[in-house]
Amino acid sequence: MVTNTEKITLGEVQETLLIPLYFRAKETKKENGCIKDVEAAELVDKIDYDFSKFDSGKGSELGVISRTVILDREVQNYINEHPDCVIVNLGCGLCTRNVRLDLKQAKWYNLDLPDVIEVRKKFLKPKENCYDIAKSCFDETWPNDVKGDKDILIVSEGVFMYFTEDQVKQLIQLIKKNYKKSTLYVEVMHSLMAKHTKQHDTVSNTNASFNWGISQARDMAKLDPGLKYITEWNFVDEMAVLNNGLLFKISAKVNFFKNFCDKIAVFELTQ
Repeated sequence: MVTNTEKITLGEVQETLLIPLYFRAKETKKENGCIKDVEAAELVDKIDYDFSKFDSGKGSELGVISRTVILDREVQNYINEHPDCVIVNLGCGLCTRNVRLDLKQAKWYNLDLPDVIEVRKKFLKPKENCYDIAKSCFDETWPNDVKGDKDILIVSEGVFMYFTEDQVKQLIQLIKKNYKKSTLYVEVMHSLMAKHTKQHDTVSNTNASFNWGISQARDMAKLDPGLKYITEWNFVDEMAVLNNGLLFKISAKVNFFKNFCDKIAVFELTQ
């Protein structure tokens, strides 16, 4: 563990992991914050980076907090129902959900590229039954590092929009090849939003670019015959609770507007 600020080196897409980290830290430091992510707050204080360039991203900030509230709740619900499950946090970044939740007897795997895992190991304390895998999610060997093949939950937030559709299909096929049945919680971006990286309120301040989106979350099931759409949790529903603004309340009620917001889509994937 480091005690002073320290520069880190990340790839272009990997740098975007600092956006949710920063907003989780900001929310944690509020007197009545919706989440408490002490590790995120500590990391922001230790990493030498100009986080202030994200301060104008109010939409992203609200989206990150909404996403965090949703996934903290729903992943905990899954663990409660499957206390000895296996969770793969795909493209984990500096997510600390495994610290915040009660994992019971679950095994938790944080999967990301080597530069990200190096930062995790440098700044984050290990936790029992939690493991890091320093590989690309397209590396066909990563399932070999995951112990267990029952009650598999794949969680991926802020990741799929940086892939091409062919890469999304490749990843789905890789998961299907290795697990007879798995559950996927995947953040999905609308295709129109994915075409406008330069207009995004935070990602536009990095060199990363969106590559993929889909008009309806349920349509992702068309990418592979083994995918079955179950449900989705739209960020704007949580935004309407967290923010009293009229725009969010209206958007949460009108499906046309609501659909343009990111959501966590739930799928069952079988061989």
